[in-house]
Amino acid sequence: MRDIRISPTAQLAAILAVVAVIGLAIVAQLPELQRYLKLRSM
Repeated sequence: MRDIRISPTAQLAAILAVVAVIGLAIVAQLPELQRYLKLRSM
């Protein structure tokens, strides 16, 4: 079986894409998180 080689540029692009998806998921949940934290502090 041949080794699969992934270029450093492709690795960087994949990592950035994963970080962007995680960041967007957090941003999408920010209003709900703020509401939850406000309730916890009461």
